[in-house]
Order: sequence, then C-alpha cells, then structure tokens
Amino acid sequence: MLPRWYRGGILPPTRRPRFLLAVALILVPFLLGLHIRHHRDNQPTPPPWAPFAPATDDDGILFHLPPPPPTTPLPSTNLTVNLVIASVAADNTSWTEQLRPYLPNLKIIRYVSDADNSYNGTGLLLRPPVPRKGREALIYHTYFHDFYDTLPDVSVLIHSHENPWHIEPALLRSMTFALSRLNLNRIATDETKSYFNLRVSWKEACPAWINTTLPASLSTKKEESFVGPALRANFGVQRKDWPEVFGGTCCSQFAVSRAAIQRNPKTQYKKHMDWLVNVGWSDYITGRVWEHLWPWLFRGEAVSCPPERETYCDMYGVCFGDDETPRRVNELAAERRVLEEQVELGHEIFDPQAGVYARKRIPEIDGTIRMEVAEAVKRGEEEGKGRKGLDFGF
Repeated sequence: MLPRWYRGGILPPTRRPRFLLAVALILVPFLLGLHIRHHRDNQPTPPPWAPFAPATDDDGILFHLPPPPPTTPLPSTNLTVNLVIASVAADNTSWTEQLRPYLPNLKIIRYVSDADNSYNGTGLLLRPPVPRKGREALIYHTYFHDFYDTLPDVSVLIHSHENPWHIEPALLRSMTFALSRLNLNRIATDETKSYFNLRVSWKEACPAWINTTLPASLSTKKEESFVGPALRANFGVQRKDWPEVFGGTCCSQFAVSRAAIQRNPKTQYKKHMDWLVNVGWSDYITGRVWEHLWPWLFRGEAVSCPPERETYCDMYGVCFGDDETPRRVNELAAERRVLEEQVELGHEIFDPQAGVYARKRIPEIDGTIRMEVAEAVKRGEEEGKGRKGLDFGF
C-alpha cells in the first residue's frame, strides 16, 4: 500500500521545509520588487509652490533644501545675537551657517557635551563642567554663568538638529525657517517676551501638565514627582509654597534677553550648575525637570502658555486665519507619521492596500501643510507682522 502522504498528494514530511523554503525564495523577491516599483512610481512630488528639492527629517515630514540667500538685505541693526548650541561631538551643526543672512551680528557658540576639548572658531573652550550630565540644562547654565558679563542683546539656546520634532509642523518643523523669522526685537525690548520658548504648540504641555501634589505612584510622567523637590533645591521654595500646577510648551529651546538673564545674579547660575552635577537623579530626569523650570527662572511663572495663533503671528510672522488651522496642520503631520509606517517594507508586504493608500495620502498632506503655512506667511506679510525671513519659496 502506498503511504498516506503519497495517496493524498501531500508532500512527505521531509520535503515540506524544502518546499516552503522554495516558495519563500520565489515570493520574497517578487514582493520586494513590487515594493520597490511602487516606491519608485509613487514618490511624493512637491507642490508647485515648493521649487526646491524635497528632503525629509527623522519623522518623514516633507521639507525642502534651503533656498539661496535673500536678495533683499536685512535692515542694518545694532542688535546682537548669540546662538548657543547644546550638542555632542557626532552632531553636524553646519546648518546654522544658513542663518547668518537673517540674524544680525550672529555669533554661533557650540558646546560639546562629550568632548574633552571643544573649540569655537575663536579658540574658546566650550564644554560643560562634566560630560553628558543634565542634558542641555547644564550647558545652558554654563553659558549663562560664563558669558554673564558679555551677553548679547538676545541669546537663542537650541539643540543641534535642524529638523527636530521639537519645532512643530506649523513652523515646517525647521529650525532654519523658525529662527530666520523670529522676532528678535520683541525679545530684546518687550518685557512680556523677554523669555520666549521657540515651540508654540500646547500639545502635551498646556495649560496644565505637571501636578506637584501627585504622588509618583499615580503619575504617568516620569519627571512629575521630581519637579517640586527640584524647585526647592534650586530656588528655595518650600513644599507649602509649591505651585500645584506647572504648564508650558516644551522642549528646552528658547530665546532670552540680556536683561532677563541678568535679573538673576551670576552666582545663581553656578548654583544650578552645581546641583545638576551633584544630584543623584538620572540625566533624563534632570533634563526633563528643567524643561518645566525655565519660565520660573526668567519670569517667576509656573504656567507659561501664550495663545498659539497669536504667538505664531507675532513672533514668527506666520499668521493663520483661525485658531483651528495650526492645530489641524500639526494633526495632519501626526497622521503622516502613521502613514509612513504603512510604506515600510515589512508592513507593505503584508498589507499592500494600506501602502497604496498611504502613498496617495502622504503627498496630499505635504501639499496641505505647505499651502496652509504659505498662506499664513503671506497673511503675516500683509499685516506687517514678524520680519522677512527664510520662506522656502513661498
């Protein structure tokens, strides 16, 4: 009698793995080729108001390479600006050179956290007292202390990346775009803007984000239970006087006037440096805690949540027509990040229809974001808001 596997047309057990391997060797290259062909044939094309070659940041949001220098020079001004960069040695900060036509009398000061010897073009040694400690907070306080007596009109303190998620899609998620349009005069002369957080969006920040009365066991934010003790250690605020709520836009990138910095004595910045070096908390916690303390340091405020639409317009000259538009732009970018996952090879092989939809939807989102921002820039120019800056071809 013939074996059961032969009578039923079933492969013998010893041949099944070979058969499955053969199918895989045929199917995988076919699906890979299909993915590559779809990727090649369905690349997002830039909208007609975006004449520069497309590029993407880490989150996949469509941006464009920098345009040529402005044809109209900026008005002459005596305003001085330091751009202070918190970085590690591996970071590429060459993008900041694009800002020179837009920021008057600019001095770029780079601190390198993990290098033994870091030099600016002037030969000045620029490093925090200890490497990789306190994230950007230790670098910023080191700058405030060391440059206290020679501060410019405005200091802009940033991370090292040109396209970070910290700058929202309503500002094209571009530090070059945002900084080139930043209203420096308001920061230098207007007390209400003497400390200005570069991020505007209230998402996961305002109007109330940290509750100092909430025990760690009930908190969903790792740093929440540390903010009160940090306030006491750095500013001498006793527990009974802690603000119950802290709220403010993230993410430790801001501009601050000389007057605001010098309202605090030089010794205070040294105190903060020493605390960051000696506290036993993790680097993550100390960095996150200070994200919530900058408004307290410069303005004595626990909640710093200026209106979004008004702030985009007054401080960047990006004037949206209503309150919902900048929120919708930022939500579209979040949708785009989800769609980006659908066109990754591993996802597209198992769900090709989702990949097809994502490839159609992504350029639609890119076009909508850029159109909304372009219209906001034009509206700002018509209203005389902000100042002329890099506009990515709008």
